[in-house]
Amino acid sequence: MEAVHPAIRARLISESSWIVTVWVGAAAYAVLMALETIGDHVAFRTGVDLAFYDQLLWLLSHGHEPFSTVVSRPLLADHFQPGVLLFTPLYWLGLGVPGILTVQAIGLALTAPVLFALARASGASPAVASIPAFLWLVCPWVASLNLFEFHPLAFSPVLIALSVLAAVRERWWLLFVTAVLALSLKEDVALLYVVLGLLLAYRGNRRVGAGLALGSAAWLVLAYGVIRTLGGSYDAYGQRFAGDRGDSVPDAAGWMLSHPLQTVSDIADLSLVGVILLLVSTGCLALLAPSWMLLAAPTALHNALSAYQPQHELVNHYHLGTLTGFFVAAAIGAGRVHSLGRSPRLALTGTLGVSVMLALVGGLWAHRFSDTVLLEQEPTERLLARIPPDAPVAAARSLVPHLTHRIEVHTLPEPFIPLEWGSPLSAEEFAKRAERIRFVAYVEGDQIGTILTGEDLELTPDVRPTLLRKGFVVIARSDKVEIFERR
Repeated sequence: MEAVHPAIRARLISESSWIVTVWVGAAAYAVLMALETIGDHVAFRTGVDLAFYDQLLWLLSHGHEPFSTVVSRPLLADHFQPGVLLFTPLYWLGLGVPGILTVQAIGLALTAPVLFALARASGASPAVASIPAFLWLVCPWVASLNLFEFHPLAFSPVLIALSVLAAVRERWWLLFVTAVLALSLKEDVALLYVVLGLLLAYRGNRRVGAGLALGSAAWLVLAYGVIRTLGGSYDAYGQRFAGDRGDSVPDAAGWMLSHPLQTVSDIADLSLVGVILLLVSTGCLALLAPSWMLLAAPTALHNALSAYQPQHELVNHYHLGTLTGFFVAAAIGAGRVHSLGRSPRLALTGTLGVSVMLALVGGLWAHRFSDTVLLEQEPTERLLARIPPDAPVAAARSLVPHLTHRIEVHTLPEPFIPLEWGSPLSAEEFAKRAERIRFVAYVEGDQIGTILTGEDLELTPDVRPTLLRKGFVVIARSDKVEIFERR
């Protein structure tokens, strides 16, 4: 026994040192990304997505109806996201935007320790198990999501990884809890859980797998039913998905079936490189667990078939399901590294080197990318202070996140020029809301132009001439910002 104890002690020390290293890396990621995203917000480099959730959470925390005037529709009509309610306590505490941006960074950071645990449960040594964890933390496509404002969906990777870990360890209560939480974040997360259920059924857990797949499919049907009932978002998303191939998802599907070669060409042209980059970011460890890569399939396929250009750009959040599926597969694949021969291990070492280089180059791109109008911070803050805190207001995209703690704040050109993005409001209701607007925070070139896709789309006309016709006058101006008041 005397000879055994030192060996056991050494193993425990080695294990704990890697666990601590992963947790320290996750903590560093959370702190640095929280500071960067809060800094972006303070510097007016955020927009409509953050404003939407910020206003909803402010409304909920103050007991108001959760109808977001930022996008002109109620909470569950944009996406089916009842999980948004879980963030309300941050607003009871007065944390607001800094609070939700901080917990978003924490949520993405916590994915790394869970990937480490999943790799260990799959048979990887502590050192090898740390590889997918660290690759997640330095992945530029994780950073780009973190920097793209705020989305509840950002909490799905840690929940999905926990669900898979629970399934591997047969902790069914943990699988149930994490699945319900993940499903509450966005309707299409259900597709990933349908695949997870099928994988579990295929691997022998037929009852659990079938229950998970059927329950997730039922949730998806319920979600789309609610969205369709509450407004026109479902139809607007269908038009956006179809582009020039019709006006709905069925229209687009029919076109793709009748034009298979063009469809394959479009997929290769628009999405193939992005999917390869996501796969390479895992060090290609995902290839060692090919069946688990199927978790990435629903998101990858949906993005690949869509005509909506942002779904093909890794700077946005649309790729998150694909990335999560690949990293879950990478964590499980890490448990199979020990069975590889010398040549495959050398090849894997090479791909890990490529992944590190990709992280460096992609990281520079992710942290410098911005399509927002650059505004001077202090003069802009002084101008916005001219607007009373309870006044109905309309604002440019980069200004609207700073005016959301009120019942009525619209994103220009609304409510003066309604947009076709799925609002249940009629033209008459928009006209009434336009009459209530007292102040407008305007920035030239910083309004929503169009939300659809296709050829020969006309951009929404600039709203400034409309404001002048309606009796608005400029009461303050600095650099690119103008504050209008109705007189």
